[in-house]
Amino acid sequence: MNNKNSLQQFGCLTALALGLAPGAYAQDSHWNGTVANNNWNVAANWNPTGIPSSTVDANIFLDAANGDSIFTIPAGDVESPGSGTYDTIFGPEWGTTLNIYGKLNFKWFLFPVQNNPAPGARSYLNLRDHAVVSTSGAAVGIGDSWFFQTAPYVTMNLYSNAVYNSFGGAGLWLGGHLNIYDQSVFLANGYINMDKTGNQTDGTRSINVGGGKFEAPEGFTGNINGYISRGILRIYGKGQDSTDAVITDDGTNTIVTGTPLGGALQQIYFAPLLQTNVAAGTFQQLVLDGDYPAVTGVLLSSSEPGLDPATIGHPAYTSSNPNVATVDANGVLTAVGAGSTTISATLGSLHTSTNVVLTVGSTTSLVHEYKFSEAAGSTDLVDSVPGNSPAWDGTLVGGGTLDGQKLTLDGSSGYVQLPAGIVSGLDEVTIELWGSFGSPINTWANVFAFGLTDGSGNGANYIDLQPHTGGGTCGANFGQGDPGNGAEWDAVVGSTLDGLTNAHVVVVYHPNAGYLAIYTNGVLAAQNSMFNTLMDPVAYAGPTYNNGSILKYTLGTDDVNYIGHSLYNADPTLNGSIDEFRIYNGPLTAAQIAADHALGPNQFIGTSTNVALHASRSGGNLVLTWPTSSAMVTLVSSPKLGSGAVWTAVPNALAVSGGNYQVTLPATATTAFFRLQ
Repeated sequence: MNNKNSLQQFGCLTALALGLAPGAYAQDSHWNGTVANNNWNVAANWNPTGIPSSTVDANIFLDAANGDSIFTIPAGDVESPGSGTYDTIFGPEWGTTLNIYGKLNFKWFLFPVQNNPAPGARSYLNLRDHAVVSTSGAAVGIGDSWFFQTAPYVTMNLYSNAVYNSFGGAGLWLGGHLNIYDQSVFLANGYINMDKTGNQTDGTRSINVGGGKFEAPEGFTGNINGYISRGILRIYGKGQDSTDAVITDDGTNTIVTGTPLGGALQQIYFAPLLQTNVAAGTFQQLVLDGDYPAVTGVLLSSSEPGLDPATIGHPAYTSSNPNVATVDANGVLTAVGAGSTTISATLGSLHTSTNVVLTVGSTTSLVHEYKFSEAAGSTDLVDSVPGNSPAWDGTLVGGGTLDGQKLTLDGSSGYVQLPAGIVSGLDEVTIELWGSFGSPINTWANVFAFGLTDGSGNGANYIDLQPHTGGGTCGANFGQGDPGNGAEWDAVVGSTLDGLTNAHVVVVYHPNAGYLAIYTNGVLAAQNSMFNTLMDPVAYAGPTYNNGSILKYTLGTDDVNYIGHSLYNADPTLNGSIDEFRIYNGPLTAAQIAADHALGPNQFIGTSTNVALHASRSGGNLVLTWPTSSAMVTLVSSPKLGSGAVWTAVPNALAVSGGNYQVTLPATATTAFFRLQ
C-alpha cells in the first residue's frame, strides 16, 4: 500500500541492519555529540557511553537526533569500530556531515543517508588532508544501493591527499555524488555496480574527477567510457567529455585521471542560460566556465564545481536588475520578473558579464478540465478545454453517479479512468479541484493518481493526492522509482480532508523552483522540497533528462491515470464528490490560487490586461479593488518608484465583492506604491 513517508521508512534501521547477518549484536552505538565537541574519539559523544570499539560487535548510527550535525575524526586519530564481519556504519544521515582527517576502518558497509534532494540538504562525507578510509568487507554505499534505495542524496568529497580503499568484493554502489579533488585517490577493487535499474537513475549520479585518481578494477575501460557517455563520469565537471579523460591500466586497476591543466586559469565566461522562459521563482545554476592552458571549459560555478573550490577561489556574482533576476553567492539565479538584466562574475583578476533576457511570468495554461456536468447515466466525461479532442475524455467506472453538476464516488468501486499521457511531456504540473469528502474518508484512498505501475498492483512513478493517510494526514506525493513508495517526496498536511465540503484543493509540482505544495481553500497548507535538474547543468542537458525536469522524466508516458483510484491495488477508492477537476501545464502562483478560490468552481480568471487598480479608505483600512475580468491577479507593492523599486507580493487575503477582487490593508503613515503584475 502507498502508506509510508520517506522518514518513516527508516524507523527500523537497527532491525534491518541486524538482518544482514546472523548472530546478535552486543550493542549499537548512536551519536550523542554536542556543538562544543563533535570529535568521534570522545566517549561522552556516544550512547551507550564509550567510543565504538573494534572489540564489540555493533553497528554505528550517525545522525543529529541526539547531538550535533557534524562529526569529526581528527588528524592522527584512528577509528576501527565493530568487531563483527557485517558491522555497518549508517551515516552521516539526514543532512549531516562526517569530516575525516585521520583514519577510519570499517568492516562491512559505510552508508551515508539522506532523502532530501535539495542541494544544501544533502549528507556529506568529506575526506580531508591525509585522511584514509578503508574496509575489509564490502564498500562505501553512495546513493541508491541495494539496501538504501530511498535515500541517495549524498555527496562524498576527497580533498588534498585523501585516500579511499575498498578491497571487498562489493565495490561501489553509486547514486549520489563523488568528487575526487587535488591529489586524492578513490580505489574500488571490487566490482562497481552502476546499472540503470536503481530508483534515482543516471541524472542524479556523478563521479567528478577534478584531480587525483579514480581507480576501478582491471579491464574496466569499456565501463568507464560508458559512464562518460551517460554523463555520470565527468572530468573537471564536464559532461560527456572523453577528450580530457586519461584512462590507463597498470595490470591491477583501470585508472582515470584528467589531462593536466597546464598552468593558471586564463579566462572565465558564462555558458548560455539553461532556461530563459520560466515561471517566477524558478532557480537555476549559472554555468561559469574557465579555460586553462591545456583544458578548456572547466566548470567553475556549482555547489560541486569541477575543481576543488579552495583552489579556484569563490566567484562573485551580480545582477544589474534584481526585479528581473537575483543571483546568490553560489551563482544560483532566481527568476523574479520579465525583462533583461546583466549578470556579471569576478574571479580574482578575471571578469566576465553576459546579458540575460528572461521571459518570466505565468506561462501556465489549462490543458484539461472536467466539469462533470453530464446527465445521470452517462459514463463519458468530457474534457471541456476548447480544442481538445474526445480522445481526452474520461470514463466513469463502477459505483459513481452524475447529476449534471458533480461527480459522486461511492468509496467501493467507483472511479474515473483518464486517458494515458494526460500529463506526459510536462516539466511542471498543477492539479486543481473543488470537492466534498466523506467523514471519514477511506484511509489511503486517492483523489487522483497519475503515472505508471509495475504490473503487480503497485505504483512505480507517479503523482497523487491522499486526503486521509494511515497517519491521519493529507499528503501530495511524487513517487520515483521502485514500487513500494520508498522514494516518495511528500508534502504533508497535519490533518485530513475528512468532512470538508466545497473545498478548493490545489497541488503544485514545481521542480524548477524546487518544491511541491498543497493549497486548501486558497492558502498554502504544506510544502516540501523537490529535486531541481537546473541545479546540475550536466544532468539537465545530458542524455538522461535531455533538457527536461525530473517530473517529465519520471512520469514518462503516464500510462495509468485515475480520479478517485490509487495506482496501488490494495488501496480503497475515494468516497466523496468532485465539482470540477483541472490540469495545468505549469505552476499556478499563490496569487492565482487565491483568485481561483475567491471565484469558486466553473469560473476563470479573466484575460483583460487593460485594468485599473482602485484605492479607497474605509475606516482605518485601505481597500484596493480591481475587476475580476483582470488577467493580472498578483497585487505587488514597493516603498518607492524608479530604478530602486523592489516589488513584492502583498500577502493579505483576496476576496471577491461586487465583481471585483478586493484586498484590505491597515492604513499606515508609511509611503507605499501598488500595482498589478
